[in-house]
Amino acid sequence: MRCIYCGTPLSGIDYCTGCGADITVLKRIVRISNLLYNEGLEKATVRDLSGAVACLKRSLKFNKENIDARNLLGLVYFESGEVVAALSEWVISKNLQPVDNPANEYIEKLQSNKNRLDTINLTIRKYNQSLIYCREDNEDMAIIQLKKVLTQNPKLIKGYQLLALLYLKRREYEKARKLLKKAIRIDATNTTTLRYLKEVELATGITTSLDVKHKKRYEKETESRIPGTITYKSGNETLIQPAAFRDSSIAANFLNIFIGIVLGVAVTWFLAIPANTQKVHDQVNQQVTDVNTKLAGEVSKVQSLEDEVAQYQAQVDQVNATMEAANRKAEGYEALVQAADYLILGDQVQAAAALEKVDQDQLETGAKSLYTHVNEQVKTVLYQQYYIAGGNYIVTQEYDKAIEELTKAVKADPDQYDGYYMLGMAYYYKGDTQNANKTFQEAIQKFPDHAAELQQFISGDMSGATIDTTGVGGTGDGRGEGYGDGTGYGEGYGDGTVYGY
Repeated sequence: MRCIYCGTPLSGIDYCTGCGADITVLKRIVRISNLLYNEGLEKATVRDLSGAVACLKRSLKFNKENIDARNLLGLVYFESGEVVAALSEWVISKNLQPVDNPANEYIEKLQSNKNRLDTINLTIRKYNQSLIYCREDNEDMAIIQLKKVLTQNPKLIKGYQLLALLYLKRREYEKARKLLKKAIRIDATNTTTLRYLKEVELATGITTSLDVKHKKRYEKETESRIPGTITYKSGNETLIQPAAFRDSSIAANFLNIFIGIVLGVAVTWFLAIPANTQKVHDQVNQQVTDVNTKLAGEVSKVQSLEDEVAQYQAQVDQVNATMEAANRKAEGYEALVQAADYLILGDQVQAAAALEKVDQDQLETGAKSLYTHVNEQVKTVLYQQYYIAGGNYIVTQEYDKAIEELTKAVKADPDQYDGYYMLGMAYYYKGDTQNANKTFQEAIQKFPDHAAELQQFISGDMSGATIDTTGVGGTGDGRGEGYGDGTGYGEGYGDGTVYGY
């Protein structure tokens, strides 16, 4: 554990040896996090996965760097069938502690089996598709998809719950009960599963037994299998007593004769039966073959219906994509017309703002001509807008935003040297030498008169860099901007507002 203020490893004392900060509260927070981890571990060992998830999430709220809690949370998610959530927790754990972390082994085992990952991704897509089918009241297709999901991922509790809910809607309560009992074996305290199971019990009036049945063994005292003997126990000893010998009576003789006759008839009957038995077996086998043939035909029909549904879905996706493209194109035309209206009214600022929403690649030949005409009229306004915004971001050392704005400025009016210069300086100050050199090279090719001025920055040496002293005149609205003695940049507006750096 390290100090949250200076990062110094902490010892057993209640203050940091590096910065002297009081770490009593920090240690208490860590102890609470560990206590919640232990509680989550106890719940996970008795398959209270929902309770374990709740405890482990609370543990991570107190200490997000609790590696044991995060790894255990991933294992609980994995046991619940939510592999994506488990992988997310393990990746975070790996980033927090790259060395000597069990999460590395979990991720490696999961990623080493590509077929398993593909199966997991397929089950996620099928589960999401099942939800779509449910929202569209297509219950049959949803049930088919969920059965496939549970075949490939038998630990997905959400799949059991959704399929059981569909059976509840159809009033097939025993099927729902069977699925919910499987879900209970995975997570013994899941509130959603227990609520659905309660609905089944209320509908059927039969209580669901969740106890695991075990075979019981009983010791029985029986008579000895040795003819003519009786066996009984006296303490720990087993005693065998011979039975009394008696002569057979007349009644016993008649009984033996009768039993012999019965056995003879039975033997004769069983000798004549095999032919009839074989005939019955042949009939049963034929019926089984007919049923299998019919089942194969039904499976083929289901597969055909699934393929047809997939084809219709692809057509719907294509129509939606076409509609979205048409909407974007219409919006572009509307923005172009609006920009032209503003230009006719003489409002170049609004025209530039409207033209910025137009995607030139979506326009037809005639519309592109109008776009070019309007852009020629307002490109100066666009250029000034992006140029000033980029300069202000350089002042505040927000170089990424400055690069974004100055790139737009160069694109709006590529004939302005200052735009290339400021863009190159933004890359330069950011330390992106490659893009800075590229921008300065482009500026030299377009404006060879400034080659000597720009060449000093292409060398990669950032010492002695100054802003260009070239002045740029203001526009007709009373605004002016210029470069001073190489150390500053300023803009002034007619209302008295001044920006500079």
